[in-house]
Amino acid sequence: MRLTRVGKRSGLGAGVGLALVLLVFGVAACTSDSTTSTTAESSTTSSTTTTVGAPGEQSPLLHTVTVSGAGHMSARPDQAVINIGVQNRAATAAEALDANSKQMQEVLTRLKADGIPDSAVETADVSVYGYPIHDPKTGEQTSISYQASNLAKVTLTDFSAIGKVFGAAAEAGANNLSGPNWQLSDNTEAQAEALAQASAQARAKAEAFAAANGVTLGDVLVLTEGYSSPVYYYGRGASTATTMAAAEVYSPPINPQTLDIYVNATITYELRR
Repeated sequence: MRLTRVGKRSGLGAGVGLALVLLVFGVAACTSDSTTSTTAESSTTSSTTTTVGAPGEQSPLLHTVTVSGAGHMSARPDQAVINIGVQNRAATAAEALDANSKQMQEVLTRLKADGIPDSAVETADVSVYGYPIHDPKTGEQTSISYQASNLAKVTLTDFSAIGKVFGAAAEAGANNLSGPNWQLSDNTEAQAEALAQASAQARAKAEAFAAANGVTLGDVLVLTEGYSSPVYYYGRGASTATTMAAAEVYSPPINPQTLDIYVNATITYELRR
């Protein structure tokens, strides 16, 4: 009987010991898995952060300087454009246009007789429009007066003929005269010289900026041109004129003026250390 009791106690003690051992190994295993999982998660987060925060490419426009320059050239015109027109009024549009067309034809015939070729004359505008006429006492409209207009542009290269053309046109019936507008038939050369000046001025500014900041200029990244049309002048001054008969119109004195051409250039340079 004693042996049997001793055996039962021994079996119970062994079972408790085995349970404790399994419990210890289980806790250890859980602790190990938890540590591994935490380490893996930490490694993944660090890798992502490193990728995002790593030195990457930068835009080439981050290290640049943008400057501007201006160029100016003066040139003598080689063409003069004068406007010669006729205006007529009549009670009807048809009558106004008929009278206007006949009078303008007389003007053009006279210009051709004076040596102005047809290729130098361009029709700029033909129009007919009505003006309401009102009673000055009542303010009510009583009728309509129609005005017809014909305007031609004459381009001349012989500046000595400008005054004579004005006089001849007035004698022939022209009553709407203006000009001359001075211009260049080709302003490519003058514009190119002005652009070279503008570019040189812009580069000088960029070099001064770079030197002051301890860097040097690299390639040109952006180049923008701003062009200003020549400034046109009306002729004025004195010129030699021949005394005319009383029935003729004295030619106006004409003196050609120089044209001013302006060009602006804006340039973006890369900066290098």
